[in-house]
Amino acid sequence: MKIIVLGATGATGQLVVTELLKQQHQVIALVRNTEALETLKPQFNEQLTLITATALTLEDTQLSHLIKNVDGVISCLGHNLTLKGVYGAPQMMVRDSIKRIVSLACPHRNAPLKLVLMNSSGVRNKDQYEPVSFMQHLVLATLRLLLPPHKDNEQTADYLRALDTRKHNIQWVVVRPDSLIDEVSPTQYSLHSAPIRSAIFDAGTVSRINVATVMTRLLLDSHLWEKWQGKMPLIYNSEK
Repeated sequence: MKIIVLGATGATGQLVVTELLKQQHQVIALVRNTEALETLKPQFNEQLTLITATALTLEDTQLSHLIKNVDGVISCLGHNLTLKGVYGAPQMMVRDSIKRIVSLACPHRNAPLKLVLMNSSGVRNKDQYEPVSFMQHLVLATLRLLLPPHKDNEQTADYLRALDTRKHNIQWVVVRPDSLIDEVSPTQYSLHSAPIRSAIFDAGTVSRINVATVMTRLLLDSHLWEKWQGKMPLIYNSEK
């Protein structure tokens, strides 16, 4: 397969790129700075294409050509946890990047473009019943007001949920990890259609490498894709 990866130099994005390359797929990474991925070039030179641009800065004709010729897009985009990263422009980076991908997707593809988005367990799937306590409502409303990244994640999920996928010939899955941790290798994990704990007051954990594994498996495993496409699975590390 040929896959575009957004946010490829982030902690999870690098794991996604490495996993795809190891499985002999073609990866096109859109990055502001290629330095973090340069070490992969000697081993995977023919599989890895590095483009110094983002989904918001690449010219329409170039991005449209890339999207037309790939099987899927994996977005690991996220805001850097710095003052500039949280409050600087573009505040709706994830939403606007996904909207641009969708706007340039070819509706006449032989098969739908598959889009996998990394989001957050703090974002609700409004298409199903996910009860939230009054206190959690207050906390989420505060985050929405004070922290643009949370609002960005919510608006991106809402945009995909409302998208006319047939018109754009796109299918999507939004992966909602709980609190991210680092582990050396994949461990057992579980996927759930709704939260099994409060993302605010009883947050669980999931390793970045497990999230990378799930996101790549979704694109590569047709049965897993059919199960979750158009949905927002949550992922947790399994209890030891």
